[in-house]
Amino acid sequence: MSPSPVTEGMRYFLKAEKFAVIGRTMNDRSRWDNKILRWYQQRNFPVTAVRPNKPSEEVEGLSLLTEPTQMPDLPSTSISIIINPLVGIGILKSLYPTPPDPNREPRSIWFQPGADSEEIWEYVKQRGLEDRVIGKGACVYRDGDGILDLIKDEEKEGKGKL
Repeated sequence: MSPSPVTEGMRYFLKAEKFAVIGRTMNDRSRWDNKILRWYQQRNFPVTAVRPNKPSEEVEGLSLLTEPTQMPDLPSTSISIIINPLVGIGILKSLYPTPPDPNREPRSIWFQPGADSEEIWEYVKQRGLEDRVIGKGACVYRDGDGILDLIKDEEKEGKGKL
């Protein structure tokens, strides 16, 4: 699959101070949630692992949180979600509640391929989050390094400040 077109939302997502990965399995290295968790670790990004509603354990040397809202400093955190959309919609609504609470909402969310749905995009539109939520086939694992290179190039040229 070819890379997705780079958007301002992708740049904004990857300029976060912290990252998190929300997944169903997390400890199986053949699964995408683990691969994406390791993608952040391999680039020395501060990352938190979250597996909703499962007993805590350690994965890839990290303590595993069970609730996405337990993450410290959510406004500075961009979150990759790799989970069934039927679960993902509830996570999205807990992270971006109605009415809004900007002090407890994440910087940005990236639904990895297969993790988003029409219901999720309806909520994104309803809450006005189009500039903070990425998905529709875009993948940080496939597209992230190219975006990071683009950000570095823009910063060298004095552009791209978000």
